[in-house]
Amino acid sequence: MGASATSQSDLPSGLVTFLFTDIEGSTRLAHTLNQSYRTVLQNHRLLLRNVFKRRTGAELLTEGDSFFVAFADPMQAVRAALEAQYALMSHHWPTHPSWREPARPKVRMGIHTGHATPDEHGYASSAVHRAARVCAAAHGDQILCSQSAFDACGGLNTIDLGLHVLRGFDDSERLHQILDHGLPRNFPPPLAKPRHHNLPADSDEFVGRHNEITDLTRLIATHRLISVTALPGTGKTRLVRQVAHRIAPDYADGAWYTSLRPTNTDTAAAIAGSLGLRGDPFRPWLDTLTEHLNGKNCLLIVDNTRKTDAETLTHILDKCPDVTILSTSPRPLGLTGEVKWALPNMKNDDAAILLRNQATAAAGGIDPGDCSAVATAVDGFPPAINILAKIIPVYGVAELERRLRQNPLALLDARHELSAVLNTCYDTLTPDAARLLRAMSALPKPAGVIDVEELCGGSGAALAALIDLVDTSLVDVQRQGGAARYRLPAPVRWYADALRRWAKEPAPRLEHREPKPRRALSI
Repeated sequence: MGASATSQSDLPSGLVTFLFTDIEGSTRLAHTLNQSYRTVLQNHRLLLRNVFKRRTGAELLTEGDSFFVAFADPMQAVRAALEAQYALMSHHWPTHPSWREPARPKVRMGIHTGHATPDEHGYASSAVHRAARVCAAAHGDQILCSQSAFDACGGLNTIDLGLHVLRGFDDSERLHQILDHGLPRNFPPPLAKPRHHNLPADSDEFVGRHNEITDLTRLIATHRLISVTALPGTGKTRLVRQVAHRIAPDYADGAWYTSLRPTNTDTAAAIAGSLGLRGDPFRPWLDTLTEHLNGKNCLLIVDNTRKTDAETLTHILDKCPDVTILSTSPRPLGLTGEVKWALPNMKNDDAAILLRNQATAAAGGIDPGDCSAVATAVDGFPPAINILAKIIPVYGVAELERRLRQNPLALLDARHELSAVLNTCYDTLTPDAARLLRAMSALPKPAGVIDVEELCGGSGAALAALIDLVDTSLVDVQRQGGAARYRLPAPVRWYADALRRWAKEPAPRLEHREPKPRRALSI
């Protein structure tokens, strides 16, 4: 932006507040007024220029019907905007019997505060462009300001319009409408894209999980780090997205989703990318990320976290006290303050609906009918539901039920899909936990801790082994009157029984330190 009548020495430096103004619908106004528009434009300029000078604003390049003014004091910028609107409203503008109102130019105004240093050409700062975009988001007669301008003024009488993406910027800006008696209050939404989250929209209908949504929402409201753990293919990603969509409006600065991949070597860079941040070549991504998040009230959903991500998440929580992190992973991260929340199996009724929907999609829209018996046979175990949905169009529901009764593991693992899921977790177990898993295959009904210890010969290692199984989501935990009971879902029980027979363990005991079998066998 180049300077006009203002010299470089008159321009404020450091923390500068910029005010942009622009006439809404100027082209239509000029066409309607024809030659009279020149007079209207000149009066508009005179009125605003007098206010800006009185409020110690440094006027820079003026183009057409726009003003660009810099202020050292942010409150002077706000007062100048208010006085300019009142001056426009009180002036006598041209009228005509066929017009509903006088030809008063309706001016939109935008205010933003940022660091800027002038040179002989004016200001070369992104703060100038942001101020211009704030103005472009406003309607005629409306004054908008950015969050930084709002903060610099120490509080203003405003309406918080929420987060928006300004044209030309990747990040989000919180816009405020400045209020004052005598000014219009009701306007359409800002002329910018609202942004409360970057959550992907799931293409399929979300089924069930009502209790889980309630429980997880309650945990997020009272804790800053929640780890949702579950086996692959159980729907934990879809669940956290569903919850995040519902609670995103509760966070002043939105909810932001990041899916980590094995190729992500810099966790902070991945999260920053999901927030639309651009890297600074002169400092680490983590510094850029925490500076952006500091003071912001937002929810970060970090999908597929690993132990190696723990340090980054801890740093974010330490430096950004208003940030909440919702993590998904196969196992808890083991961090201080972490709330471990294992995703339980689906209710059989919900699993039956999900199975029917997926099977219908797999069959090109042909409904297979009631799938309740099949869903119940596999205890609503989501990985099994995913597998069976692809088999139903081949066999039909009745034949599938018969084959499940005969040899369920052979059906579920015909293409090694079930063992691929379960092997991933089994290979991470301690030897004691692996032995306990195989031993629990003999327990078709829920068992308490004492039952588990008796099954394992009363070994003191049983408790640590049970915790390991719970952390890997291989065991369903059922709460009854404050006491926990444990049970393997049917597909996991079949898998563990195959392992036990493969290892030739007729009477498994924890004190017997046999080597862990390498892999599950499809039977």
